[in-house]
Amino acid sequence: MNEPTPQSGTSKNLSATSISFVMMVFAFVAGLAAAILWESSNSAWRAHLDRGFNAGVALYGLVSELRANPDGVLPETDFQVSVVRPMQEMRNGVEQTLFNVSNRLIYETSFSLRQSGQGLPVGSGRMGIRIFSSDVRYAIAEVQNPQSKGLAYQFGEISRGIAQICSDATMFIELDETRWLKAQAPGVWACTARPADYRLLALLLGTLVIGILFSVANGFSLMLDRLARQISKAARSGLIEEIPERGVAEVRRLTAAVNEFFKNEHERLEQRALLMSGISHDLGTPATRLKLRTALIEDDGLREKLDRDIDQMTDMIDGVLSYTRHEMDQERPKKISLRSLVEALVDDYQDVGEPVQFVAPELVNLDRPGSVFSQTSETTKLLLQDHQRVLCRCKPNALRRALTNLIDNAIKYGEKAEVHLLATSDQVTIKVIDHGSHVSFDMPERLVEPFVRGENAKLTKGTGLGLTITNSVVRGHGGELEFEPLADGLCVTMTLPRWI
Repeated sequence: MNEPTPQSGTSKNLSATSISFVMMVFAFVAGLAAAILWESSNSAWRAHLDRGFNAGVALYGLVSELRANPDGVLPETDFQVSVVRPMQEMRNGVEQTLFNVSNRLIYETSFSLRQSGQGLPVGSGRMGIRIFSSDVRYAIAEVQNPQSKGLAYQFGEISRGIAQICSDATMFIELDETRWLKAQAPGVWACTARPADYRLLALLLGTLVIGILFSVANGFSLMLDRLARQISKAARSGLIEEIPERGVAEVRRLTAAVNEFFKNEHERLEQRALLMSGISHDLGTPATRLKLRTALIEDDGLREKLDRDIDQMTDMIDGVLSYTRHEMDQERPKKISLRSLVEALVDDYQDVGEPVQFVAPELVNLDRPGSVFSQTSETTKLLLQDHQRVLCRCKPNALRRALTNLIDNAIKYGEKAEVHLLATSDQVTIKVIDHGSHVSFDMPERLVEPFVRGENAKLTKGTGLGLTITNSVVRGHGGELEFEPLADGLCVTMTLPRWI
């Protein structure tokens, strides 16, 4: 038995319930904080953009007043405004308007606003606008919709767009042919006027909460999955080893319960095996005495019948002993060459003149293209040595015993035995084929049940435990035993995983 993995005092006190409760509280607090940050930032930005829109509407009012009264005095507003007269210059035959702006204002957004069906305070209904920025050109296509919105609304949307982007912009609005209104709004358009935006922080906090919750849930899942794999491995290999108690309290209690179950089952199995072994051994002594006493019987016919019954009883006792020895066997898996094991077993049969033949796995070749150092593109055949050896991790003695039972049955009930070995990357297949005259058997799978024999075995000595032992060995390796009736015999297939 392996010693349980030591656990720290803090780890032993942790349970899935307490961890889940703490994570629920943390998720609630963090989610509430993220929601507050998100909503407060949204509210602040909505208010900031509304101020930008209102500032644009107010700017339009100022522009309308100056266009209607050119000699009017500039009123006190939140804007920094002044009336300027830009220079006019001919470039490439086109008259251009040049404004005196800072060298850092390198991006210019130029457009005109119109509104059909409404006369502007002065002029032709056209109002030119130039916006200079150090960072971006502004998208104004969405606000130029004179069919549905007035100029005041369009000014508000333009101002809102400027306030949304961190860029200290300067706007020039055409008043008449020579005058333009220069407007700046540090309290609305400047980067310093933008409210603090915590939405990214809220998003990161929400993502962090989701990640932590997923990690905790995935940790619980991994604990249970690891425990399930360890239980499956122990059940498949038949090695009753104590599973280390790791993880939260519930998983450790579950592991302890599984270990206790395995321990009790192993003890009950040993008791049953010892009981069967003792009974079989005790029956052997009177069977031997009966064998000696039958020799004193003068009636030859009666003596032969008694000897035959005693031999059958002795064979059954030997079969039960063999079965119990297998049940008590705790052989550990080893990495071996399965082909070497099968070949050695077949050679033993051939040495005593038994008709057993080994059919090796087909050799797999790969095409190796020519390298950059070779002058030809011909391919070279490479033999896969691992496929030739068929390396696997198994219980060699148990597997030899199971294969021996299959070969003995094939020789007993058929003319000869053929042993085929096949392998893939994850499993190996051993087929034992005989070519005897078999009587049909409706359910071949029942042959693995204790003391069950086929119709063709009634006239042959046997106990009906050979295939039971073989099936137990195969299932102990996590494999399957299958029967396939043939036209002139039977094919028994053992499918085993290469690594247990």
